[in-house]
Amino acid sequence: MRLVLGHFHSLFFYAILCTAALVNHTIDDELGDEVTGLKPRYLPDGDTWSKGSSCSQCTITRIVDTAQVFDSTWHDTTYFVGTSPGVAIEASFNGTAVYVFNIIANILPNASVTFTNLTFYIDDRYVGAFSHTPHSGPPDLLYHVPVYTNSSLTDDEHTIRILADGSQNSLVLFDYIIYT
Repeated sequence: MRLVLGHFHSLFFYAILCTAALVNHTIDDELGDEVTGLKPRYLPDGDTWSKGSSCSQCTITRIVDTAQVFDSTWHDTTYFVGTSPGVAIEASFNGTAVYVFNIIANILPNASVTFTNLTFYIDDRYVGAFSHTPHSGPPDLLYHVPVYTNSSLTDDEHTIRILADGSQNSLVLFDYIIYT
């Protein structure tokens, strides 16, 4: 009887483990991680980054439809060639997957830079890149664009670094991260 009960308990706990669901969590550009409260870190420190909706000198602010932006907030900056060491966003999370979403611009009147070029690192290892060459015509802006996805991480704490640098000026309109 003891052997049967022991086997039953093993099956019971195995069934519980198999029914556990993966849960997505969001790291908003402004409000931070909905679980931990940690906010993304914008580098370099100082006035390189702007809160998109309140940036009076940002051309793009006037055309962004905040109803299409997650929590109506985004952060923006422009990387200019020669800026060392570039501009970056860092965020920590605990999970097995991560998805980064940006607003992407096409050719806009009065905007000096709309090309986007991003490089991604997880735990200090290069894991991918994204670039968008703007084109004329609608839509002016693309919302909720997955600029990086990775669903094969170990179940552990990770730090993602999103970097704009290189040989071309690059517009960065960061909106949010989802992790599982």
